[in-house]
Amino acid sequence: MSNEALLAEIKSRGYWRVEMHSTEYQDKRLPTRRAMQDLLSKATVSLRGWPYPYFPAEDTIYNGKWLEGQDNSDYHKEYWQLYRSGQWIHWLGLKGAWITRERLFEGLSPLPPQHPGYLHVRGDVLFTLTEILRFAVGLAQGGVLDPNAFLSIQLHNTHDYMLFESFNRFFGDSYVNQSDRPIEQQQSLPVGELSAVADQMALDMAIEVFSVFDWIPSEAAERTLAEDQKKLIERRL
Repeated sequence: MSNEALLAEIKSRGYWRVEMHSTEYQDKRLPTRRAMQDLLSKATVSLRGWPYPYFPAEDTIYNGKWLEGQDNSDYHKEYWQLYRSGQWIHWLGLKGAWITRERLFEGLSPLPPQHPGYLHVRGDVLFTLTEILRFAVGLAQGGVLDPNAFLSIQLHNTHDYMLFESFNRFFGDSYVNQSDRPIEQQQSLPVGELSAVADQMALDMAIEVFSVFDWIPSEAAERTLAEDQKKLIERRL
């Protein structure tokens, strides 16, 4: 599938849009394809068996201004661009937007209510945000976000999507996004601070997403989420 067709497909359902760049534009921070690939190889995050981003070096396309890559396998859909300036843009489809309810909740009876899509509290939100922010740290360590990093993380097309947790760990009621608006969070900060705050930023962003679905985690639930995030980072899941 062409990149254009895949991007249109991703945008037709729920997806993340991630943008990162330095607040000071420089055209050729990454002057060659090799420089881009080396940066991605070092910055890619792999905490649960599937990397963020999916980076098949042999399948990437370079046009002199940016490097781009994609994956379109089963329910995993993503497309990304890395520019010479160091700007990163990524469109990542939600698993629960492309997998059937019966398959997603196989073995659960009764099935949850029918919705156009579903978001898992940890896998789709907290863990994904943790990977995104840790990837930002990798870009910062590669020097392309100096001196200050701009981060924009958006969640699109999740109106009437249901937030869920495995085995009703935190809740049993339905928590549904009633809004048609994208959920967007932006922040600019010095790159030297990013490493120290990335994981907490991911947790705070996740809680903000949950609030749009009308779930406000209790203090105990927040502690459990933080513990699970730590297990992810330490590869103990």
